Amino acid sequence: MNRGRLPRALTAAVVLISGTAMAMWLPGRADTAAAAAATVSRVVLDEDFSGGRGDEPDPGVWTFEAGRGGLARLTGHGRLLLTSALRTGKTFGPGSGHAEARIRGARADGAWRALGVLDASGRVPAGKVEVLGADRVDADEFHLYAIDWTPTTLTWSLDGRAVLRLTPAEKGRPLAFVLNLGSGGHGSYGMLVDRMRISVQVPVTTPPTVPSAPKWKVYTTYGPGHLVEYRDVVYRVLEPHTALPGWQPNLVPALFARAQPRV
Repeated sequence: MNRGRLPRALTAAVVLISGTAMAMWLPGRADTAAAAAATVSRVVLDEDFSGGRGDEPDPGVWTFEAGRGGLARLTGHGRLLLTSALRTGKTFGPGSGHAEARIRGARADGAWRALGVLDASGRVPAGKVEVLGADRVDADEFHLYAIDWTPTTLTWSLDGRAVLRLTPAEKGRPLAFVLNLGSGGHGSYGMLVDRMRISVQVPVTTPPTVPSAPKWKVYTTYGPGHLVEYRDVVYRVLEPHTALPGWQPNLVPALFARAQPRV
């Protein structure tokens, strides 16, 4: 008998016996390995305050709390001049993320407040406050203010040093961020903001992995769901059978389905 025709004949026989074996195997079925969960950091706001001198910050991003003659204007040199509070128009959360702003502004104390948070109703979240370090700043220099948040805590840092931690009474609530001159600022001088960036942790999935499998061998009995490796490819057994010469996994698709791409 022509050896090259043997697999086709055997395949036809198996199809007659198994009926719907091929129809039962579809990529992406629940019996494939589950995808592993992971997270990546994604930037959702990256504001460099570019624009013409005297322009207002983007109203699609910011909400300006005018009052007492306050203003929010671009300098024309990639910075924002503030003499009143400016908050993000949207809220973020309730997962994890990082917000940072490069700010110059004089504060005798409470410098961490220059970058603050508000809940969805516009109020400062209540909770337990822990002071972690000193936060006074030099009025003539820019400093990097940052907030790292999780569903259970918010941690402020100043130039990379943790200075305050808040454990909110209501955990996992969405937050808005505010550039704030409300304490210690000098109204005539105001606050200069060089940039503002917010990133959040978002879930991603990695492709399912296939466990290692034994080499396919002739005259071996295989059952449905068994994995075998043949020529650097992993196959899943579809029908019970005892392997015969010429029944290699790559030649009998009614018995085997590829479970892993060629390496």
